[in-house]
Amino acid sequence: MSEKSNTELKTTIERVVVYLDGARIYRTGKAELKKGIQQVRVKGLTKKLLKDSVRISGKGKGALGAIDIDTVYQEEVSHEALNKLILEAQKMEKELVILQEKLSFAQQQNNQLSILSEKFSNEFPQWFASGESKLTTLSEFITFESKTHEANQKLRKKLEDDIEKLNKKLNTIRAEINEFQSLSRVEQTYEVGITVEVNTAGPFIFDISYQTKGVQWEPTYDIDLKTDKAILNGMAQIVNRTLEDWKKVKLEISTAVFKPIRIIEPNPFYIDVDYPRPPPRPAAAPMRSMARAKAKKISVMEREDSVDMYGAMEDMAPAPEAIVKESPAGVQSYDIPGKWTIPTDGNNHPVTLTTHELDTKKEFYWASVDGLGVIAQDKITNGDEIILAGNAKVYSDGEFIGETIVEQIAPKEDFKLGAREEMKIKAEKKLLNRDKEKAGLIKGKRAISYKYEIKLKNFRKKDSTITIKDVIPHSQSEHIKVKPLVANMEPEKKNLGIYTWKLTLKPDQEVKITYTYEVEWEKDYTIYPSLP
Repeated sequence: MSEKSNTELKTTIERVVVYLDGARIYRTGKAELKKGIQQVRVKGLTKKLLKDSVRISGKGKGALGAIDIDTVYQEEVSHEALNKLILEAQKMEKELVILQEKLSFAQQQNNQLSILSEKFSNEFPQWFASGESKLTTLSEFITFESKTHEANQKLRKKLEDDIEKLNKKLNTIRAEINEFQSLSRVEQTYEVGITVEVNTAGPFIFDISYQTKGVQWEPTYDIDLKTDKAILNGMAQIVNRTLEDWKKVKLEISTAVFKPIRIIEPNPFYIDVDYPRPPPRPAAAPMRSMARAKAKKISVMEREDSVDMYGAMEDMAPAPEAIVKESPAGVQSYDIPGKWTIPTDGNNHPVTLTTHELDTKKEFYWASVDGLGVIAQDKITNGDEIILAGNAKVYSDGEFIGETIVEQIAPKEDFKLGAREEMKIKAEKKLLNRDKEKAGLIKGKRAISYKYEIKLKNFRKKDSTITIKDVIPHSQSEHIKVKPLVANMEPEKKNLGIYTWKLTLKPDQEVKITYTYEVEWEKDYTIYPSLP
């Protein structure tokens, strides 16, 4: 006749797959089971577990039966963290009493010294007059009093500082104790019951997996822009709030999400006539996304005459790269080498994913309205993998130049990064001539003609392609006419008074763009804003 019993299964987390909005936990446990119908129970699983996601498999001479998932509410008899705080508070309270006693004793000593000093001051003249004491005695007493008072003052100051610091720490711990005591002392967990029909007694191995909330990861990047390539280091910032610590687990990062993906049908797009409304408030001027590049700082260790205190040392090997996989459904995942420990503390835990060496090409841009100068930017071509949207720190040959947000980039797609000032290409705009038509020359009208020069010079040792943008007035009134710009170089684009040239400058080459235009208006009207 077969026996029936319950066995508690101790399990450990062996593997975790982290999704963008959750995780799948893989636990393993081993138990010795007797022949017959057995009940195996796994206790203490997180309350953030999704009940319909639990899956069970195993190895052993038998067959799996029914699986039950029960919610367990357990009142905490003791709380390790709370007890630790209480003991620490008690220890601090004893230290505080000792410090206060020392301070009280030091104050008594100071009072006694004051009494002694007053007594000596009153009686010394009598002792000196009667010949019982000398002036050297007065000097010695003054020296003694000064040193003793100074030492006592320093001691009292130190004791007062120590008491203040200890009080602050004690108040912080008392606040934590109050917070613990105000929390509910009832803890919710899940318990999984597994029915097993054991054919032959012996060892059984159980694999349990489930999805859980309280986990997320975000991609971040370090991007170093070199001369002809960009080194992109991708990282995952993992936050674990599952209430379960992951200790030395195999880790996988996935781009999959829990929430369902669906097709959204468009609604009708209705339009109507526009009714007058108050004009919008002017927007603030946009802030520059990238600050001016800083001059590289040379540390003492970089000087030629500095001494290498550590001798010749090799660079440490970088963190191993993850193995990238892509499912038929388009989900990208990263198998992270080694074992990882990530506690359930709600903090960011960075994990290196991949390092890519991408092709890049420098582009240059100058606009006459930008007082900063010529701007350099890198046009980067992505490789075969998707770059997810995330924050990026951008460097130029190892020197930090700014932060930005990278949008999601498809394989082989181009994107631009690293806007910074280029010191080796000079560009300047200069007014060569401004003529105001004399009165009566054009009946009933006024006119001003302008002649400008844009001068560019390339001090780089490579051919450099630069886009130049300049602007002239554009009339929105029938009473004002702007005659088209006439230039020694035909612009590539022109729109609403904005003109664009694209040039390739050879090393040390200087190029000048000259152009003229004229503004004519009826004399009874005033131009706003005023012309230069």
